[in-house]
Amino acid sequence: MFGGILGTILIARSSGSSSATLCPNRLATQQVSYHLDGYIMDVDDDRVWNNSERPTTRIVKQVKTLVFPSSSGKTKTKGGAEKSKRRRTVAGKTTSLHRFRRFELDSGVYQIMEERTWLKVVVILCLFAVSNGRELKLKHKDHSLAHYNHTLATILVEYASAVYMSDLTELFTWTCSRCDDMTEGFEIIELVVDIQHCLQAFVGVAQDLNAVIIAFRGTQEHSIQNWVEDLYWKQLDLNYPGMPDAMVHHGFYYAYHNTTIRPGVLNAVKRAREIYGNVPIMVTGHSMGGAMASFCGLDLIVNHEAENVQVMTFGQPRIGNAVFVSYYSELVPNTIRVTNEHDIVPHLPPYYSYFPQKTYHHFPREVWLYNIGLGSLVYTVEKECDGSGEDPTCSRSVAGNSIADHLEYYGVILHSESWNSCRIVMDPLVNEYIATDADGNFRLSKDPAVSVIKMNTRSVVDQLMNIVAVGLGWEGERSVYSC
Repeated sequence: MFGGILGTILIARSSGSSSATLCPNRLATQQVSYHLDGYIMDVDDDRVWNNSERPTTRIVKQVKTLVFPSSSGKTKTKGGAEKSKRRRTVAGKTTSLHRFRRFELDSGVYQIMEERTWLKVVVILCLFAVSNGRELKLKHKDHSLAHYNHTLATILVEYASAVYMSDLTELFTWTCSRCDDMTEGFEIIELVVDIQHCLQAFVGVAQDLNAVIIAFRGTQEHSIQNWVEDLYWKQLDLNYPGMPDAMVHHGFYYAYHNTTIRPGVLNAVKRAREIYGNVPIMVTGHSMGGAMASFCGLDLIVNHEAENVQVMTFGQPRIGNAVFVSYYSELVPNTIRVTNEHDIVPHLPPYYSYFPQKTYHHFPREVWLYNIGLGSLVYTVEKECDGSGEDPTCSRSVAGNSIADHLEYYGVILHSESWNSCRIVMDPLVNEYIATDADGNFRLSKDPAVSVIKMNTRSVVDQLMNIVAVGLGWEGERSVYSC
């Protein structure tokens, strides 16, 4: 009854772009269809499509053109040409078109098997209702998955660790105990501290990477156990501005957007680029800092037209729903989420497959670290996961029940020296670089062209007195703040 009116869905592609079908209930992926318990992710495009019927499919090859049979025994293809309806041969067996649909590429013909044949009727009706017999085209950008770089990860995790330091003088002058090794020579431009919300971030330039580095501190709650427990109950209660149906949790969103952190970070990035030009921007953070880093990367691209932005986070929680993931993945494709063993935080807030429209969802690309034992030896595997964001063979394949796995990545400590409290220390050395607001929040800021070496100068007597004071438990002239 539909003969001669359906036509063909053609996926309009630029060179190397991905494929997708018109109706959200059907999706052809590059080589494998990733099922998200209510969604299917196109790995070549990183886009989530609603799929409430959840058909089980096996993709044989990449799809470019989908051809529907007409009742006349012929099929219509691009340009209106007709081809005879033939029986297809798969695995040595001849099978009629009621079990297979035909896909065409420039280089040949491929096929897809469906286990639910009744779904064809739904697809055809969907096509008929929307296309009215016309050839329809979908155009969208192609974003391949981010490439994981082990060396870069081991560098950025040190920045994510250093931002936890409570001695702001040592952090600002980059002389802290975590300010060496692979980050030696880093020049901080801005150190932002929000006392009210116990948040901290810094922006600086890494000469060896030729990049601006932005690092956000994770949670500094008095009890990390309480913070983790609170993650279970965080609701998707805020529409992300400018993204229809994209939902996030207001606490994650406000921590970056509605505190002193955002203006301080953006101001520092602007000043850094005035000196160093359009260098890459690398944004990182651990735990809650990872959530803030994700919002920062998105903000830089969407609202400030920044280019060459890379986000790499460690042990971050889920921050939005699947629609938000779709937008984020398209806009910030160069994103890596590193997860570790049984780290509990990446499993939170929970992902509920039976509430696909309302549940939280991770964005790609996950890299899962886990250990395997070979006799007396233990090896760490770094598994690059698929483009779904919720790869069932990665961290979702194990129980997320370890806080210890959350507090150490690549052998690097990711919490404050006293992680059960929020305490900030400064001495008069950096007083001239401090700017405060009416709420007591402050920023330590310097000219990007001024080397930290010129700042880090005190008399030998002053340094010895400070060492003695610390050894005796005195703070001396240093200022101490508690969140």
